[in-house]
Amino acid sequence: MPVIINFKVCDNAEVCDAIKVCPVGAFKWNEEKKTLEIDKEKCIDCGKCATSEESCKVGAIKFAKNTEELEKIKKEIEEDERTIKDLMVDRYGAQPINMPFYCKEEELEKVISTKRTVFVEVFNEDSEECLIKSVPIKEIFDNLEIPDLTYRKVEVETDEFMKKYDIKELPSILIFKSEQLLGKVDGYYTNEEKENLIQKIKTIFT
Repeated sequence: MPVIINFKVCDNAEVCDAIKVCPVGAFKWNEEKKTLEIDKEKCIDCGKCATSEESCKVGAIKFAKNTEELEKIKKEIEEDERTIKDLMVDRYGAQPINMPFYCKEEELEKVISTKRTVFVEVFNEDSEECLIKSVPIKEIFDNLEIPDLTYRKVEVETDEFMKKYDIKELPSILIFKSEQLLGKVDGYYTNEEKENLIQKIKTIFT
């Protein structure tokens, strides 16, 4: 059965993780047409391009095991109202999008040396989760209604950093105000758990 790409949410990039995980080179970039495509003659229906954790982070690639699944996937794609713009926002625990939010471990002291409230998302490559299932940072901030808020993402590189802020699990949110650590929330929360995450953050301010 076929592999299907939902181009509504696929950024159609030449560098695609699905190309890396395909064991037979069936998933490829067509240089002439400037698009991703699947060579059906090479494809062995292993489904790795759609199911591997190392493949597409936004779930744009689907694999149908039978005709019934194929029709269901086609219908889901047809009814999907999202576009790539809906996914290209930073989300808690997900693949980073906007590089200006980045800062290195050694740069954090400068960032928090302000009277502003600073949210710092600490992550590493192993803690990145699905882009679709993760909570948009903007939705968290909109619910908190905190003026003068700064957001940064720090990719942790040392055990010393983890110990300094007593981080037990990644990703983690550290909340600073006037250089003081007000509190933190450890662990990943899916979009379905958004209200729980927001409530935990709110208790830090009460």
